[in-house]
Amino acid sequence: MASAIKDHTAEEKPNDLPPLLSKKFNITDVKQDALKWDKEWEAAIASDIEFIQEDLCSVQDNVAKILRNVFDEGHFDTIWLLLNAAEKKRHILEGLKGASTARTLWGQDCRALCPEITVSNFLTQGGKGFIDFLTRVLEIYESSIKPAFLPNSWWEQASNLPNPWWGQASDVPTKRQISESTKPHFVMFSMFSIIGDITNRSEGMKGVLHVMENTEGYIARSLAQVKTTFRDKPLIRCDNCTKTPEDIGQGVRFMVCSACKTKLNFEVHYCSQFCQKQDWSVHKKACGKKPVSKGLSGTKGDSLWAFGDSNPAANLIRSLDKKEGGHLRSLRDVGVNPCKGKRSPAAELQANMLEADRNVDYFLFTAKGEPVRFVIDDPGAKMVFRINRGMVMTQTSETGLDAMGEYILKLMSGYPGLSRDIILKQLCKEHGADTTKKIVQLERKTRQRGKGTFIESWVKDSASVFGDWSWLGLL
Repeated sequence: MASAIKDHTAEEKPNDLPPLLSKKFNITDVKQDALKWDKEWEAAIASDIEFIQEDLCSVQDNVAKILRNVFDEGHFDTIWLLLNAAEKKRHILEGLKGASTARTLWGQDCRALCPEITVSNFLTQGGKGFIDFLTRVLEIYESSIKPAFLPNSWWEQASNLPNPWWGQASDVPTKRQISESTKPHFVMFSMFSIIGDITNRSEGMKGVLHVMENTEGYIARSLAQVKTTFRDKPLIRCDNCTKTPEDIGQGVRFMVCSACKTKLNFEVHYCSQFCQKQDWSVHKKACGKKPVSKGLSGTKGDSLWAFGDSNPAANLIRSLDKKEGGHLRSLRDVGVNPCKGKRSPAAELQANMLEADRNVDYFLFTAKGEPVRFVIDDPGAKMVFRINRGMVMTQTSETGLDAMGEYILKLMSGYPGLSRDIILKQLCKEHGADTTKKIVQLERKTRQRGKGTFIESWVKDSASVFGDWSWLGLL
């Protein structure tokens, strides 16, 4: 039996792309009446496109006013940076959703016009990418050029295509305004989402607002700044020269030790065969046998890889005794050496005693000179105290002495054999005659706030942003 032959000529070929603009302007199909189609387009270009331009200018002006008010009020950037990544992602998606449902020419297809608006771009540096974008938008929208156009990689590609419609349009701004309408709507709806959460004190915003309302401004700003230094992923460094691909330049491809990768699923990187050969005398002892990391700063082997190289606390921990591994294994490792300046004899004695007994957070002395071991049980407070102690004892920063002294006085002034005067005299002898003045000034600020010490407040408030510090007790 002969099979039926399918008539392919009867099949209707689908359109490559839907005529979005034609639908918006109610343009007759060119196949039905080319003359009418051309006249309707001429009318649309003469009237509706001008209306679109006016509408775009109006939207951009409104967005500029919103951003200016938000930035002038202050703290918006701090609030945004303190939000967790899930909340930031939600607000960005709300902005994109709002832009796609706004009354624009493109509808949901507007998403294709903004390849630079991505969650990953805006979450870089702890969310600073989004703040930088808003700052740039405000700068351009407040300029004298109307309508204003942000750099758009999509437009640069589309405008170079052999597309008759683009080519027939009279000027570049008229053509670009159609693709530009998405950005101001994205900014507007994402800002509405964020401001709405602040006003309504949403669940995702409560922790951040608690920090903003219950801490000194510089504490919140410091926490936010710390988050911008966090890396999104570990760095790749050459195990020999320690350079990154960025240090060497574009086009470089790092090599990976094949034996370690195959047998251990462990990566050891080299920037060149020269570096690989030079490091062989060290690496061959463990090659393919066990995963041994040098703990290079910012790499997977660095327990603090998420912290940028500009973070003083992370750098302090990284600068621990290199002979013992060069990376954090325990809070005991947060020591007090080496010192960049010259310590007083009393401070030098303190440093030697602390290095000899790393379980102690500070040694205090009674009036008779008997040592008292000051040991902090709370892991969060212990870490913050030791970071401040490290900056003071190594003289890498002028801050930290007041916070350290305030905390010691609160916990140890009533200890048998000690008093406030005895402790202050010791600290002045170790760190200078102005020590008492610095501590008293901080204590006065603490009383005005009606809260605990600086260290106690920092640990409590930072926990709502960074999580419980109890994990430090496992180190």
